[in-house]
Amino acid sequence: MGKNILTMSLVLVMVLSFNACAKETEEEVELPSAQEIVDGVIESFDNIRTYQFDTDVTMGMAGEAEGEALEQTVTMDNSGTLDLENVQMRADLTMNVNMAAPEEDEMEEGVEMYIIDGMMYAMAKAPEEEPTWMKEEVPAEAWEMLKEISRLETYKELLKTAQVKVIGSEKVKGVDCYVLQLTPEMAQLWQIAMEPTGRAGVGILPTVPEELLQEVFSDFTVKQWVAKDTYYLMKAEIDMAMETTPEFMDYLGEEGEITIDLTMSLLAYNYNQPVSIVLPPEAEEAKEVPTE
Repeated sequence: MGKNILTMSLVLVMVLSFNACAKETEEEVELPSAQEIVDGVIESFDNIRTYQFDTDVTMGMAGEAEGEALEQTVTMDNSGTLDLENVQMRADLTMNVNMAAPEEDEMEEGVEMYIIDGMMYAMAKAPEEEPTWMKEEVPAEAWEMLKEISRLETYKELLKTAQVKVIGSEKVKGVDCYVLQLTPEMAQLWQIAMEPTGRAGVGILPTVPEELLQEVFSDFTVKQWVAKDTYYLMKAEIDMAMETTPEFMDYLGEEGEITIDLTMSLLAYNYNQPVSIVLPPEAEEAKEVPTE
């Protein structure tokens, strides 16, 4: 129920978390032009070798989908490390689903994941289930997709078309940053969101007319903090509100009407610092997932 809505919301969050550009000047402080910052951000993509991140997401959903009432709050915490040079990754995600119905129990699930030596190791954490490590080979194209997302290659065109304003300067983890407010073009954002979902095997989001996207997303604000010296993204805050219509749900292959309120914060840090991604000893005995 509401599976495509959930997929869509989370993909859009990931897309927005990794793009930044700017224009105008802050009063009494000379700042680079929009084009200078865009060029700096795009150029920085190829310089990223390693980094770490922490994200927090809270999403409230209410309404009706497929003839069933829906009211729940989903919170997610995700932290990880990427080593793009050595093709390694670590991520630890916890998701908590709180249903409004009194008879429904709160559900907490999570996954710990590593990519090392061309293999992905994952352990799902779910109530009343014994944690079990599984492993499978990572296809070369899957890692290439991850690198594209991590290095922001997919979003270069989005950088050039978004409406962005410089709203100040602040420090993030001791780094001087430009504070930016971003308003993306919804049609292009949606198009970008469709590709990684299909390539990741979670289903391709359908094409939706731009005027319908503008109607559905009643509020969408993004603030980002970009390092002045390197143009790396240091922090992002996203607030999104949407109210689906029966017409919009029809494009997703579902029925109903749902409202979604979503907030997200992201911290990215330790760019290009040495990292050590070590597989836990218990994961070395992981069961291999059979290939079809």
